[in-house]
Amino acid sequence: MLTKDLILCRNERGRLRPLFLRVDDERFLALAAEILTAFDVEKSPTREEIEELTSTMTEEWPNLRQARGVLKIATDLAEFSQPAELDYASARLEILQTAAELLRQNLHEDEESYRAAVAARLPGQPLLESGGLYADLPANDRLCAYPAINARQLLERYNCGLVQALLLRAKNLVIDTGASSPARLRRLMRYVKFFRLLASVEKQGNGLRLTIDGPASVLEQTKRYGLQLASFFPAVCGLENWRLRAEVTWRGRKARLELDDSSGLVGHYHHSGTYVPEEITMFEQHFRQTAIDWRILDETSHLPGGKGGEMIFPDFSFADEQGRVVHLELFHRWHRSQLENRLKQVAKNPALPLIIGIDRAACKDQEMRDQLEQSEWFEQRGFFFRDYPTVEKTLKCLRSFKFN
Repeated sequence: MLTKDLILCRNERGRLRPLFLRVDDERFLALAAEILTAFDVEKSPTREEIEELTSTMTEEWPNLRQARGVLKIATDLAEFSQPAELDYASARLEILQTAAELLRQNLHEDEESYRAAVAARLPGQPLLESGGLYADLPANDRLCAYPAINARQLLERYNCGLVQALLLRAKNLVIDTGASSPARLRRLMRYVKFFRLLASVEKQGNGLRLTIDGPASVLEQTKRYGLQLASFFPAVCGLENWRLRAEVTWRGRKARLELDDSSGLVGHYHHSGTYVPEEITMFEQHFRQTAIDWRILDETSHLPGGKGGEMIFPDFSFADEQGRVVHLELFHRWHRSQLENRLKQVAKNPALPLIIGIDRAACKDQEMRDQLEQSEWFEQRGFFFRDYPTVEKTLKCLRSFKFN
């Protein structure tokens, strides 16, 4: 996404207006297409070579920040090679010392014979064989993969990245989904879970209202949470109807950011389907291989969360041999306030077919941990985990669940 120095927007009486690029403008399309030519995987250019190729393109553009912004988005899509696991400093020193010794002897007629002599003195030296004395420097990383993307899609990602950069400075945001297909709403909620956002969800007409805490309201690991929130935004653009309102700090002042589906923003997640993090895939596979008396369901359904139409969207749903369904909701590092609310809700409604898993990072308060560990309800319906729950703990909790 864009860095702060590349954000182009105006503050019009307290309302931010991002300066989007017109994705059908021939000038912008030409710029994007030219930048993409530098990322030719078949030629395997280095970072330095790509920078040299694109520097002229951006320097000649009338608005330098625009051009550099498009280049930043294009560069973020690239995958570069990583240096081998070698002690480059020691290897370089050995090569340079050997080369200096042979040079002092002055026994070689030309550069070719001189290089051959150095190689003969150091047989099997990997830096000589690969031809890369400084292959460990980032400038010499080589392009090894790049997605199939055209100029218009690059401009669409730029516009989306402009909003993402602003959301890094958000205190909170409210998203109204309007009338969207159930499948797209489920996918949106999966992204909320994937990125571990601090969100409350309410039913509103045919859609949902999501109230999400921004990075400016999170007390720890603010930058990481901000990146999670920004990464979530393209999923919103995949809805048919949506409206976003956010309170953003921009240049030291609070301002409003208001966008909707008429903004012309296009999310890129739908091009490749719903993203599923590796830990979720591994959990699902391990559960199916391990569990005999319980099965994990492909889709989860929401549960009533209490007053005001609030809804609970669990992370996983399971069914026992009789077809009875129990849901699992996970609480991660930033979910302390949500956890407190959920504990109050289940205490008032113990019939909810819900179990909970709590990341210890979300429960650093020893008093709360002691309270949970002494709770008969939590003993049967909850468990602690680190980073991600295990299948064993989940199964133990499911098997001890008592249906009313």
